[in-house]
Amino acid sequence: MHDARRGYLPLYEELKLLYPNLLTKGPAWRTGYRGVVHLAHGWYLRCHRGVEAIVLLGDAGYAEEASPIRRSVIEHVLALKWLSIEGDKILDTVARGHAADARKRGDAISAANWTSVDLAEVEETIARIDPDARDRHNDHLLHFAQRLAMYGDEHTMPGYLAENARTHPSFESAVCYVEQQAGTLMRQFPQSLWQVPFATTHLLEALLALRQALDPEPWDPELDGIVERYLATTDEVRRQDGLPPVDWSTGKVR
Repeated sequence: MHDARRGYLPLYEELKLLYPNLLTKGPAWRTGYRGVVHLAHGWYLRCHRGVEAIVLLGDAGYAEEASPIRRSVIEHVLALKWLSIEGDKILDTVARGHAADARKRGDAISAANWTSVDLAEVEETIARIDPDARDRHNDHLLHFAQRLAMYGDEHTMPGYLAENARTHPSFESAVCYVEQQAGTLMRQFPQSLWQVPFATTHLLEALLALRQALDPEPWDPELDGIVERYLATTDEVRRQDGLPPVDWSTGKVR
C-alpha cells in the first residue's frame, strides 16, 4: 500500500546537503549577527545531527528511546528562530545563562566533594563572563515557555510536552513497553513511528531560521522549492489520514 509519508524522504535527503555544501564555500553572515556565528552554527548542527541520530535510532528500532533527542531538536529549532530575529542582541542573555549553569554545576561539584573537577576553572569561567555586567532584562527568555511565547507558535508546545513526558520517568515512558489490552510486558514498542517526517519538518524549520542570519540569504530557489513540495506532501498525508486540509496562508485547518 502506498504511504504518502514516503514523500518526505527525498526532501529530507536534499535538506541534509544544504548547509554542509554552504560551509565548503564559507557562509557570509549579516551585519548584526557576526557575534552569534558560533551559536548559529552550533545550534543548527545540533538540529542537523540530532535528526540524523533520530532517523538512525528509529531504523534500528529505538524510536521511543529517541525522545530526549527529539526534545533537544525542538528546543534548538526554537533557539534558532530567536537568534534569527534578534541576532547579536541575544549574546548577554546566553552568556548569563551559561554563567548560571556553571554556578549550579560548581555548587553541585562542591557539595559532592568531587576532586576530579577543578572548581577554580569553573570560577574562572564565571569571572570571564562577568554576568553582573551584562543586560539581565531578557533572562526570562532562557526558559523554553517564555521563548516560545515570543518566537514560536502554538504548534510547538504539544509535541514538546509529548517528548517531555517520554523523556522523564512517567506513565508514558513506561507504558510503551506494556501491551495495553493483555498487560503483556514487552522488550520494545512494536509499532514505532517512522522518524523521517519529524526529521524533515524540523530540519526545514532550522534551515529557514538559519537562512535569515546569512547575507545574502542562501538556497534560492532550492529551499523555496523544497518548501512547496513539503506542503504538498503534508497535504497528501492529511488526505490519506482522513484529516481536513490546512490553509497554508494562515496555518489553520480549513
